Amino acid sequence: MTSTTILVTGARGSVARGVIARLVAAGRSVRIASSDPAELEPTPGVEAVRLSLREPDNAAAVLQGITSVFLYAEAAGIADFVKAAQAADVRHIVLLSSSSTNTPDPQSNPLAAGHHTVEVAVAESGIPYTVLRPGAFAGNSIGWKYQLMGTGSIQLPYPNAQIAPIHEDDIADVATAVLLAGDHLGETLDLNGPESMSFVEQIAILADVLGRDLPFTEVTRDQALAGLTRHMDPGYANALLDLWESAVDPEPLSGTTEAITGKPGRSFRSWAVDHRADFALDSGRRG
Repeated sequence: MTSTTILVTGARGSVARGVIARLVAAGRSVRIASSDPAELEPTPGVEAVRLSLREPDNAAAVLQGITSVFLYAEAAGIADFVKAAQAADVRHIVLLSSSSTNTPDPQSNPLAAGHHTVEVAVAESGIPYTVLRPGAFAGNSIGWKYQLMGTGSIQLPYPNAQIAPIHEDDIADVATAVLLAGDHLGETLDLNGPESMSFVEQIAILADVLGRDLPFTEVTRDQALAGLTRHMDPGYANALLDLWESAVDPEPLSGTTEAITGKPGRSFRSWAVDHRADFALDSGRRG
């Protein structure tokens, strides 16, 4: 390994995969880590290693020779990971956090608490860091596909809630730019998409791109909660519904993507075009 190897954790995630591809294209030495590296898509010339951020017992070995880290936020093992990063003389951590930590009391908010814990641990580590706080991922809308498959309709408790969905490629662009330049040290960067829109407007764009109707049904909060808690902690689900209920005004746009990359953020329509195949109703059925 060279003396400028970058570690990318959570390497199965959509943002991490984008970061890996960009770093490799830039000719950088990259080591990728996952709790199950056998599930990773092989990348020529890239070392894949096992690392569970919940139990980073082998973090010292994984961090050997690493100068920078793209870190997926996992609160459970963060203290041990930070100690290993300090011992390894890591020079820069770029943390993928969440805009939920902008809430007034992130410690008590189920959406924010874990991310906040990691942000504090990284900030107090003494290691130069940059925090990325993206808002709603455009990819969250893929969940609507499974509602369509199950009930024939998208279930919306707050159809006019406003968000500015961000294309995961924009997050990867920003993260890679910061990793390569080694700048924005000690900064927290808020990230969102280039336009605020309601869920109804998102669905209309998706329907236009896919060339088919995407029916939706407005449901009560209790009905939405019942659906969400089939695969989500109730506290987390309630906090998410609180967020949507309060999102009555257009989300302010950060402009961070363009400021750092020099390119405008990708639109939700652009994301929909890129992910047409993800909405095929004859595949990917959840059990």
